[in-house]
Amino acid sequence: MPDVYVAPGKKIEEEKWWKGMISKVLDGVGEKPRRAVMGAYCVYPGVRFVTQQEDEEIVLLLRAHPITNVGWILVAAGMLILPGILLATGMFADVPGKFVFIGRLMWYLVTLMYIFERFLHWYYSVFIVSNERLVDIDFVNLMYRVITYANLNHIEEPAMMTGGFIRSIFQYGDVMVTTASEQPTIEALAVPYPQKVVDIISRLAEELEKRRERGE
Repeated sequence: MPDVYVAPGKKIEEEKWWKGMISKVLDGVGEKPRRAVMGAYCVYPGVRFVTQQEDEEIVLLLRAHPITNVGWILVAAGMLILPGILLATGMFADVPGKFVFIGRLMWYLVTLMYIFERFLHWYYSVFIVSNERLVDIDFVNLMYRVITYANLNHIEEPAMMTGGFIRSIFQYGDVMVTTASEQPTIEALAVPYPQKVVDIISRLAEELEKRRERGE
């Protein structure tokens, strides 16, 4: 089962305190439930992840901006046309046709595997902001992934880093959150609208701190 999946249909439950808190935070930053930037920026997406708790809601589901995929897409395109270019030069003219066919077939299989692996890495490497914690899921391969958690009441002021022409044009950057837990820093790299991400994280942490001070 993937780490993030669509929640099954269920009856509308009684309004919970965290729903009001989330609505207040999103209203404060001028956001509403939406899916933008080809799924790289999802607000209140209505999905769940494997370790999600009963009273936990996903506020933000983030992936690296799709523009970050351009590099490997260009590499894949080059790999797809390379056999045709090499054959056009005539350098394999003396090689039997069946060996040329097998060689091209193996090359295209390797290329497809490369495309599949890079897409999975982008799609399943996600950064989740819930009403209780931050979850950073780094997809390495089908057999291995790294998951890092940080409770919102253990974080310090989050920061963002942007810069450069491409990042400015496409509005993406890095979000870095210093924590008081075993993992000193948790990062969301190359995510869309980093200023809004930082604002939402800060407001959620403030609301939780206010509840703690009130003893709720």
